[in-house]
Amino acid sequence: MLLLGCSGLAAFLPTAVHAEGFVDDAKATLTLRNAYFNRNFINSNNAQGKAEEWTQNFILDAKSGFTQGPVGFGM
Repeated sequence: MLLLGCSGLAAFLPTAVHAEGFVDDAKATLTLRNAYFNRNFINSNNAQGKAEEWTQNFILDAKSGFTQGPVGFGM
């Protein structure tokens, strides 16, 4: 029953749509972020005189292409 419904739906989909390949249409961006914090504690009651922190982040945003065929699926 489900197979008949899917085949009936496929008849209404355009078959002349050109889509790039799975790898050809894929895109990826890599974003690097750095942060540095430097605090100077001027209160003499603190045992710690200063604090320094540094961090680095990598953000990978990857988007794949579509599969070939009359019905393309994004992965």
